[in-house]
Amino acid sequence: MNILEMREIYKAFPGVVALDHVTLELEKGEVMALLGENGAGKSTLMKILSGAYHADEGQIILEGRQISGYTTQEAIDMGISIVYQELNNIPDISVAENLFLNNLPTKGPAKTIDYKKLYADSEALLKRVGLNNVDPKANLGSLSVAEKQLVEIAKAVSKNVKILVMDEPTSALNDAETDNLFELILKMRDEGVSIVYISHRMSEIYRVADSAMVMRDGKYIAKVKVADTTTDDLVAYMVGRKIDDMYPKRSVTPGKEVFAVEHLTTNRLKDISFHIRAGEVVGLFGLMGAGRSEIASCIVGMKYHQTSEMRINGEKYVPISPSNALKHKITYVPAERKTDGLFLALTVRENITISNLDLFTKHGKMDLKKEKKIADEWIKTLRVKTPKSETIIESLSGGNQQKVAVAKSLITDPELIILNEPTRGIDVSAKAEIYTLINELCAQGKAVLMISSELPEIMSMSDRIYVICEGRMTGEVQKADFTQERLVKYAIGETD
Repeated sequence: MNILEMREIYKAFPGVVALDHVTLELEKGEVMALLGENGAGKSTLMKILSGAYHADEGQIILEGRQISGYTTQEAIDMGISIVYQELNNIPDISVAENLFLNNLPTKGPAKTIDYKKLYADSEALLKRVGLNNVDPKANLGSLSVAEKQLVEIAKAVSKNVKILVMDEPTSALNDAETDNLFELILKMRDEGVSIVYISHRMSEIYRVADSAMVMRDGKYIAKVKVADTTTDDLVAYMVGRKIDDMYPKRSVTPGKEVFAVEHLTTNRLKDISFHIRAGEVVGLFGLMGAGRSEIASCIVGMKYHQTSEMRINGEKYVPISPSNALKHKITYVPAERKTDGLFLALTVRENITISNLDLFTKHGKMDLKKEKKIADEWIKTLRVKTPKSETIIESLSGGNQQKVAVAKSLITDPELIILNEPTRGIDVSAKAEIYTLINELCAQGKAVLMISSELPEIMSMSDRIYVICEGRMTGEVQKADFTQERLVKYAIGETD
């Protein structure tokens, strides 16, 4: 029995048709993966379901009744909840208040907040999503990104949900947290909750989904039973062709040392030392909170460090600020693109060129034609799906925003490129394009430091991998010795 039908949904924005008469059917107690490249229309379809957008044409049938013109709050009241990839919370209030923000329990004639009930109900919810050790009275801002993600899921679960949409829910979770989430999803499915699961990690689809619906270029392509199909089949549906080699091969002959750091120490990092040579991809692996991002932040001058010695092309380098790092040909693509990597209110063109305005400035005047030409070239090179370079970047899909964040860093012609989770939220086709670009950069003699939580990615792309555990370096692994077991063992602090 279908709990939800979205029939012939059409939605257009200026210059682009986002949804071209798409139909979706979801059964009660079904986990359906919603797949497609970035820009395929997945997010737009789900925003229409949530009440954030209204369809130009089509019908939505919920439990046999047609619904239309509703708000996001009315959608929640009807049992439709969405957990977005970009977190939607208030960091300066408690975890409990975030969980029940629009439905705080009250007591007495004065309707004062019943904090005893609030904390008790919050504690039960937190335990349900595996956050047994989180204090509901704690400020949400004190939690890790992974914990905040699980709080968002708990918030959705609290609202008598019938249909739960999860957009890249494991992007900030480690393996243990992911396992807990999958157990929760399957338990909810058995309780009759219907789940739409959006993810670019194909291995997750086979662990948790009953079916998969594929979209491409705003159109419905197919819906299949996951048990009856292969990853190659799903990828072919998504991109309209087979991707023969996700991780393109390259032969590596490392050149001179481009960058080195010795004895990097902060209040969390302890005596970190490593080097990267020209034409080499060096991986940095570790569990959530191990200190990988802090290392990158120190290198580009975003975070104070107590001691270190750094060299760029053999010369002493003292990281003062990100702009100073750029002058030394060091660039950084952060993991959190929306908060750290992009200016959401600016256009695609402005975001691509903003790190290197000197390239287009002469005698204090901008050469706008040259700026637009170079921005358009990067849009073409990275296959950014955007109506035009003047589109506000906030309106692009997450994966296309990530491509712009990469272009913004590469336009400076760096010698050391630090990529922190470079393919988070990017579809399989775009991932292959990013990997090819990394290889091209190495062929040009660039040095790449890649931070990634995805073992297949970091093992396939790296020439060497340094492993971090609780702020300490626990191992350096050469390509010939790469195994998942070895890397995970180092990541949890065990050594040979």
